[in-house]
Amino acid sequence: MPKSSTKSVRSQKTARTTLQALDYYTDCSRQGMLYAALIRSPAASGIITNISIPQMPDGYFLFTARDIPGRNTVRTQNADTPVFCADRVSYFGEPIGIVAGPDESQVYELTSEIEVTFDSSTLESALESVAKKYTHPVIKLPDTEQKPDAKQILEITKAMNLDPSFVVQPPAAITAEPRIPSQSENTGAVIAQRIVKTGLFSDDAPNVYESVFKSADFDISETWVQDTEQPSWTETNGAFCFMENGIMNIFTPTQWPNYLRKAVSVSLNLDNEKIFIRETNSSGHDANGIWRNATLAIQTAVAAYLTGKPVKLTLSRDEHQKFMKSGVPAKIHYRTAVMKDGSITAVKADITIDVGSCNPFAQEILDRLVIAVCNIYDIPNICITAKAVTSTNPPTSIFPEMIDSQAFFAAENHLQLIAEETNILPADIRLKNICSNQKNIKMPFIFHTEKAESVLNNVIAMSDFNRKYTTFRIDAKQHRNSEDTFFALPIRGIGLTCAFDGSGYFGNDIFSGSQKIAVTLESDNAVTIHSLVPSPSISEIWIKTVSAILKLPPSAVKITPDMEINDVMPLPDNIYSNISIMTHLLTQCSLEIAKKREKTQLPLTVKKGLGPSMKKQWNKSDFRGIPFHTTSFGAAVVEIELDPYTYKERIKGIWLTVDCGRIFSLHAIENTLRLSIQQELSQLVADETIVCDGLHISFIQSEDNPGQIGEIVHNTVPAAFSSALSQALSARICSLPCTAETIYSQGDTA
Repeated sequence: MPKSSTKSVRSQKTARTTLQALDYYTDCSRQGMLYAALIRSPAASGIITNISIPQMPDGYFLFTARDIPGRNTVRTQNADTPVFCADRVSYFGEPIGIVAGPDESQVYELTSEIEVTFDSSTLESALESVAKKYTHPVIKLPDTEQKPDAKQILEITKAMNLDPSFVVQPPAAITAEPRIPSQSENTGAVIAQRIVKTGLFSDDAPNVYESVFKSADFDISETWVQDTEQPSWTETNGAFCFMENGIMNIFTPTQWPNYLRKAVSVSLNLDNEKIFIRETNSSGHDANGIWRNATLAIQTAVAAYLTGKPVKLTLSRDEHQKFMKSGVPAKIHYRTAVMKDGSITAVKADITIDVGSCNPFAQEILDRLVIAVCNIYDIPNICITAKAVTSTNPPTSIFPEMIDSQAFFAAENHLQLIAEETNILPADIRLKNICSNQKNIKMPFIFHTEKAESVLNNVIAMSDFNRKYTTFRIDAKQHRNSEDTFFALPIRGIGLTCAFDGSGYFGNDIFSGSQKIAVTLESDNAVTIHSLVPSPSISEIWIKTVSAILKLPPSAVKITPDMEINDVMPLPDNIYSNISIMTHLLTQCSLEIAKKREKTQLPLTVKKGLGPSMKKQWNKSDFRGIPFHTTSFGAAVVEIELDPYTYKERIKGIWLTVDCGRIFSLHAIENTLRLSIQQELSQLVADETIVCDGLHISFIQSEDNPGQIGEIVHNTVPAAFSSALSQALSARICSLPCTAETIYSQGDTA
């Protein structure tokens, strides 16, 4: 285990700030509070030539980029994004200003009266945006084969607030075809890429690719897409801000308070010490977009700073869904060379992700997908080509816990396809290609998943997978060939998947190694963990860990989100609070206190953090090694049943086996997994929550360091569901979420 950087100091009274509030920002209010709403661009691209501002009633305000006291940019890693768009629009709905006033309904009415004029050369882009029916739902594009008349042109240009002189142009000048954006608009640009080649592919010899696939018994290709939405939020994104005694107070569900404070400081031209961030309750780790929440907070803070009044900005449901969508759409294409015995000799994988107009974390997202795209299978020859491309969609964000889920969805569905093509059981395909001896591993990525075979064997035995898979496959063939459906039995299918959940990614220059924590043993033998409060399940683990080492009752241990301003974490909470690294550091603090408590006067505080030596396990320049501090592993089986007449789906059972190291609270971890499964069932089929008859969860006993399990369900259940659905329908389901219409049409065809 790499050495930790340590510091042992006496506890002393210092200036501290509470970083977390106990309420939602939407519950916050203050006398004289103003409501705010954003003015959004009605076009996906184009150059703004003018913003026509109506006569604002007394007590109402409008601010744009020119009103910002400091810089109109938010710096995230190496990317700059505007607080308010000042000239060229990058995506439909981009904020170009903010209106604030005492009556919320009046504020929204004023935003609809503000006219934005665009350069006439961008008309086609504007027309495309009208079709989205967001700002002007009554305007429709003309038929592509019928040119609009002068009246239609006038209506469209008025709705889009284009230069009126364009109306004199002949009708032939307008088409409904989307305009091809120029490279200067940074649309369609590749902003990140990663290429990994091993084995025969690493030499780049002529015709090597075709020769490898021609020499195999099976050459199997398919493209897979997963773009499921996370569960709906109880609270949309936004912020509540006010100035008091020269201090800007910001209440918002940020996951990155240190970054937000610096960003606000730049835009308001205020010192860091005059900005206090109150981290309110979040509706979920995917609800605020990590860095994207900062823009909303700054926009609100600008209004509060300039008006001198408290201001609350709350996105509508429609705004949140359109402009704060979680995740990054990804398309993954596989081509695999497979032998008769089921061994995979080569994989060529192409990954493309749409990051919207901007994503400062595009490279990390891409790298994590590349690391996961072959899962834990030891394939001798691989060629992975990955690229991140911009578009006129809203900026995307990063969700570290679920970055690689799309890679697992593609990899595990493709394994199921290989099983069908080779007539080998899916379980045997997986066991055949797992590396049993890490000393002989051919893959460039090494994971601590030594119990993978035990996990797979356990879930297979629990679910009776092999027998059911064979039986359901025979049933599916009989159903497909049968013409008598009046007395048809339910159509069944079963799917198997496995995936890891890595915590503490070493490939990030900014975040890796920044984790630190402090523990204080008070004079009355109470223990304080100085940390942002993690999830309830992790909090329980931390308290039990400390109480066991220091031989104190759990009631004597508390987690307090207080720390000196200079100690505020420079990284997002969901990275800061990962169970693997932080629990390791907490354990080291407790062990040192236990060692020194008899010889040192109380109170005693011990701080620990991970130094750069930990990153040596991962060779970033060669892109190989051990990418994660700790890796959990899980396998899932989903059995599905379809009504033979309506093709209404029902899950007969879900079986899940997990190896996550030492377990401190079995009850808490089971509840976490059950909740995750229930949430997942609402995402698999659009506008439906699938009924599940039974959940069966088991664990592999281990004394290894505890690992996180937050996304094991999200990494396994979707692929198991689509594999089961594919078997039942005798049709390949290559993307999720699917729709009830898709299931019915595929089943009716079968």
